[in-house]
Formats: sequence, C-alpha cells, structure tokens
Amino acid sequence: MTSRTHLAALGVALTLAGAALAPTSALAAPATPSAPPVTQPVTQPESGRVTTGATTLDVQGKGRTPFTYQGSGYGTSVTGGQVPVGSGRTGLTRVSCTSQTGKSNRNYVAEAELPGAGTVDAVSSKVVTRRKGTRFETFAKHKVASVVLADTPLGSLSVSGVVAVAKAFHTPKGFGTYTNTKIAGITFTPPVGDPQVIPIPTPGQPVTIPGLATLTLGRGIEKHSQHDGRAFAVALVVKVIPTETVVKVGRSVAKITDGYKTGIFHGSSFPAKASVLGDIVKVGRVINRVMPCAGTDGQLQVEKAADVNIGDQVKVGAAEAKQIGRQNRQRATGREASQVAGVDIGGQLQVEAIKSYAKMTRYRSGKSNRNAGMSVGGITLGGQEISLDQLKQGIEIPGLAKVQADIRKKVGGGIKVIGLRITLLDGTGAVVDLATSQIRIDSK
Repeated sequence: MTSRTHLAALGVALTLAGAALAPTSALAAPATPSAPPVTQPVTQPESGRVTTGATTLDVQGKGRTPFTYQGSGYGTSVTGGQVPVGSGRTGLTRVSCTSQTGKSNRNYVAEAELPGAGTVDAVSSKVVTRRKGTRFETFAKHKVASVVLADTPLGSLSVSGVVAVAKAFHTPKGFGTYTNTKIAGITFTPPVGDPQVIPIPTPGQPVTIPGLATLTLGRGIEKHSQHDGRAFAVALVVKVIPTETVVKVGRSVAKITDGYKTGIFHGSSFPAKASVLGDIVKVGRVINRVMPCAGTDGQLQVEKAADVNIGDQVKVGAAEAKQIGRQNRQRATGREASQVAGVDIGGQLQVEAIKSYAKMTRYRSGKSNRNAGMSVGGITLGGQEISLDQLKQGIEIPGLAKVQADIRKKVGGGIKVIGLRITLLDGTGAVVDLATSQIRIDSK
C-alpha cells in the first residue's frame, strides 16, 4: 500500500469513526409563543381537521395533507483531501418532497469493510412523515453503533453509539423544530500502551489527537416561521490531519412547509458537475440549486459562482443557476435554468455562453406539459468556428475529449437537459456536465 493510499484509507476510517455523537440537544419553540414544547407527549393518531388559510382537510393518519414534507440523512460522509473512491455516504436515506404522511424509508448497513483501514458497524437510518393527532411531522433518525480504525502506525481510534435526530412539525399552534445528538464514547489505542478514553468534545472545544485527527462536536440548527420548519443535526465532525479530509458523522435533516395547493416540485439546476472513475475523487457540483417542495411562491431565486477549473484540461467560466415556481388551485408551474460563461477544453475547443432551461406545468385536472432547451454563444474548434448542430451530433478531439451538446431525458414524468457533456480521454474516465436543468411536478 502506498503512503498516499494508506493516508487516504486512514482518513476514511477516521471519517466513519466520527460517527459517535456527543450529547447536544436543542429545542426550538413553534412560531407562536403559545406553541407546546416538543417534549410533551404526542397524541395517538385519530381523526381530525387541519386548517391552514383557506384550506381545510380531513386527515385519517395517512394520505394527502396541506403540508409538504422532506427528510434525509446518513451515517457518515467524507469530503476534501485525499478521499478514496467509494467513501461517499453510508446509510443514506431520504423521503423526497411529498404532501403525504405515512411515507417511510429505512436503510441498514450491518458492516462496511474499509480495506486496509477498519470497519463501521450497524449503520441504521430512518426517515418518515407522520401524523399523530393534530401534529404533522417529518422525523429523521440516523444511528451508528461503532466505527473502528484498524491498526496503523499512529494507533487506532473507535467511536461508539452515535445518534442524530431531527424533527420538523406543525401543530394547531404553529410550526416547530427539534434536534438531538448523542455520542456514547471515543477510545484511542496508541501503538504502545493502554487504550485511552477520549473526552467527548463539548461545544466550542474540539479534541485533537496529535498527528491523527481533530474531533468537533456537531450541532443542531432549528429554524421555523409562520410557513415552515427546518431542522438539521450533525453529531460529530472529524478533520483527518494526514489526509486533510473532513468527515461528518450522523446527519439528519427534517423539513415541513405549507403552500401546497396543486403540485409538489422536484427541480434543480447545476451549471457544472464533474465525476471520475478509477482512483480519483468525485469533484461534485459547482452550485446545486434545489427547488423547494412547494415552489418559490413566484420569487426568482438566483445563485452565482466564480470561474472554476475542473482538472488540468477543463476551464469553466462564471456559473449561474436560476429557478422559479408558483402554484394556485388550478395549476403549478416551475422553471429551472443554468448557465456558464464558457468552457475551454485543453486549448482546443472553446464554447461560449452555454445555457439550458427546463419548464413544466401541471394542472389540477392531471394534465401536464413540459419542455426544455439549450443554446450557446459560439463554438471554436482548433481555431475554426463550428455549428451547434455539429456539437449536438457529438465530436471527438483525439486523445483529449468527446463532447456532445443538448442531451435531453424524460425523468419520472418530468424533463432534464444537459447543455454540454465532456468525456475526457486521458484515462481518468472523467465526465463533466455543464448547464444542467431538470424539473418534475407531482400531484402529491
């Protein structure tokens, strides 16, 4: 095993080791002062009525409600530094935007081997939308029984009993949120000597094992207003010193919002995304604008980013993502758009002003329409101008890249367009997508 590979493996092991959570809990009161604290027992499911604005629904435990729900989480994630392929996220679970209670997704990983490094045991994940009495809730819980870093020249580190919980709910008195994280214990076993119990970090007081890792207690973030509740909980953050990777252990997210009338939005726009095969880490997305479940209430949302280089051969100009979504009792309409100022591929191909959009409308009757498109400002190959039609058919620059424009796909009743796809021919298997826009609107 090379020193680079060894350090990378060490980073992931510690990453997963970070799964142990330290006790922190926070409770945010609902939007109105009179809302009951979440520590009160919830009532058992029963028939009832919920009124929000002009919307009044009968709800029997499961089924459509006047709210939208969203939840997700994972056991561990690794970013930055020398991250080996496959580290990714363990025990990933989510419930995508829905207006229905009674939704449940679970995931369980009994044991994950970390070749040459260690193991993570019993990662369990659960995300549900539920109704108890007049309480409507998104609930997310992620647990890691233990993470053990195998023998290394620096010793071994283990973390046990990590739990992260996030709740976002609505009662007749308003929206509220709740988070809680726990870590049972952390143990460091040096190359020589007895195992040492490492103090669980306290807020603002990280714990460092010299030359190995810095452990920082995660936190709960709770936000609520008259229209929504959002809860985020991370149990532990581990910075692996040798590899400069950052590991989050135990992450749970729960959201609930009002505003649902006709459609549930699933949309996103990301101007640049790169991923590779082999032994090179995924680059990820440059801006990833995600449409809120109930749309944007007719407000245009914009996010921008400066120039970015993806490897040595692909230089991407300034990026921008836009989205807007609105709905009434007759229809829901949304639009996603993304663009980059330009791209230079190995000095051989230049494409200016790459733009794409995806648009969809869903009517209360169940009918829908959708369309997508893309455009460029200009294309130069080897100093000569070429047409967009040529680029749509696909071109290959020997030894450098394959390039194709305007890739469209129907996705789950919606539509997706990739403005430009670049596949490098340098042996890495890298794929770069520029100006990607997608949208789908469901009825529930």
